[in-house]
Amino acid sequence: MRENLGWGYRRVHGELLVLGIKVASAAVWEILNDAGVDPAPERSATTWAGFLSFQAEGVAGV
Repeated sequence: MRENLGWGYRRVHGELLVLGIKVASAAVWEILNDAGVDPAPERSATTWAGFLSFQAEGVAGV
């Protein structure tokens, strides 16, 4: 989650399903909530330029 702070529980749930991990969305919400992560972080906090910059750093680090 530290790498994708703008993801809410629904996005995390969807990504887990893509990876073949079957878990209820409510369970993902509960885990994030227990960890102190808001269920739907402010999505407008990340700008498109900020997103691209972060992705470029990740690709350059490979």
